[in-house]
Amino acid sequence: MITVVKRNGEKVPLDISKIQRQVAHGCSGIDGVSPSMIEIKAQLELHDGMSTKTIDELLLKAMVNLIDENENPEINNTNYQYVAGRQRVSMLRKEVYGEYEPPKLYSIVKTNVEAGMYTKDLLNWYTEDEWNIIDLFIDHSKDENYTFAAIEQLAEKYLVQNRATGQIYETPQVRYAVAAATAFHAEPKDIRLKLVKEYYECASEGQFTLATPVLAGLGTTTKQFSSCVLISSDDTLDSIFASGEMMAKYASKRAGIGLEIGRIRPLGAPIRNGEIKHTGLIPFLKKWFADLRSCSQGGIRNASCTVTFPIWHYQFEDLIVLKNNQGTEETRVRQMDYSVVVSALFWRRYKNGENITLFDPHEVPDLYEAYYRNSQEFEKLYVGYEKNSKIKKKVVSAEEIFKNGILKERTDTGRIYLVNIDNVINQGPFDTQVDPIYQSNLCLTGDTNIQIKNTDNTIQSMSLASFVEQFEFGAMTGVKVRSSNILTGEVTWNTVSDAAKTATVTELMEIEDESGKIIRCTPDHQIYTKNRGYVKASELLETDVLCVES
Repeated sequence: MITVVKRNGEKVPLDISKIQRQVAHGCSGIDGVSPSMIEIKAQLELHDGMSTKTIDELLLKAMVNLIDENENPEINNTNYQYVAGRQRVSMLRKEVYGEYEPPKLYSIVKTNVEAGMYTKDLLNWYTEDEWNIIDLFIDHSKDENYTFAAIEQLAEKYLVQNRATGQIYETPQVRYAVAAATAFHAEPKDIRLKLVKEYYECASEGQFTLATPVLAGLGTTTKQFSSCVLISSDDTLDSIFASGEMMAKYASKRAGIGLEIGRIRPLGAPIRNGEIKHTGLIPFLKKWFADLRSCSQGGIRNASCTVTFPIWHYQFEDLIVLKNNQGTEETRVRQMDYSVVVSALFWRRYKNGENITLFDPHEVPDLYEAYYRNSQEFEKLYVGYEKNSKIKKKVVSAEEIFKNGILKERTDTGRIYLVNIDNVINQGPFDTQVDPIYQSNLCLTGDTNIQIKNTDNTIQSMSLASFVEQFEFGAMTGVKVRSSNILTGEVTWNTVSDAAKTATVTELMEIEDESGKIIRCTPDHQIYTKNRGYVKASELLETDVLCVES
């Protein structure tokens, strides 16, 4: 008789039919998959003392391998991703709860509070009866509808766990329910359970996407759930070092950082009446990056930062090339992203072939504030300072700034972003005279939604990437896009004459897996691995196992 060892250490007789039932359940209701194919592929060599965990892992490996194989054209191999997802859920539940069926939600919450993984507030905010009500609308079967990659990502990045030991304390539907309960705990008691239910259902069904710190942190002892945090550094050592400290603290709470540095003096500027010269912004940017990466985000994602400065900063020419692959490490800080604040004045000068004057913001503090508060006041001050012979300045061709600076670096790296401050002032929800907006760490990406007006005048929203793709295939002829004029700030509907993906990069990597499949990507592209989660392409190791869809 062959015995197998269960996860709790108990030895039981091997039951082949149980393995077959498990595989059959994983395939149930999924088109084009074969339980027998999985059993053959697994090549189970059963022996006495074999662990049930090892059997599960061999079955999972067989399912994952079948996703990419095309030996039998009658089998829809891509659907094995759902079979593998169910198998991974089964393994996850056994690891977390010791059995396939999850216990009552109150029991899970109480256990995880005692383990220090959930905040004690959860038991104070809600009674046991309320947790039992929440438990009634949790649908654990939703876990079985996720693909293998989705379950892996949830397990690696979002489920509450001890990242030193790898022990996981919950499953996906519990994560969504606890996050919902935390989000609405302060609402009136007569409506909050209804809100928790609606939030849980929408989140678990993918009707909206929760930010990483929110989904991973709600209900835990972490009390900060901002996905994006904006920090401004003033032109003093105290402020510069305090900014670095805040970057490290917020990065440790899983936040992405927006950093405004436009007030800081440029290289060579006098300090203490010329007693010493300023070292410029690059040494401080290197320091800030070190602060950023000094704290771990628990394997969820790398800490990141977008640095913002105005186009007229005296050290602009040094800052705009910081991501460039050319140059030395002393003159580059490539791991952060950069955002340039521009205005209609500078676009007009570029259009007219004129010059742009760069200033030390320390010498013209009123100019700096006016730039973000009132466009007319800024232009008046700017022209006045250009005529002032006592003010330190540098005159540069607008074409050089835009064409050989911003546009070149934006094209080469794809990570130089623009903020049109006139649009912020004229179209934003705030009175910038009272509450000026100095920066953002957000950028326009392929999944950014844009508004389009169809030929029948109906209006719809769609992703930018989808729009470009459909336009290139001729499906968007005659449509109009809601846009604003960077020179005047006027918002209009304009007919699109062309749309294309224009960004290029100066460097591409080729990654080849064991099967010979080649992935071409940029060095900072995130590649998902089974053993280490998301890893930059440039940081992949030979021991990494890639999770790549065919």
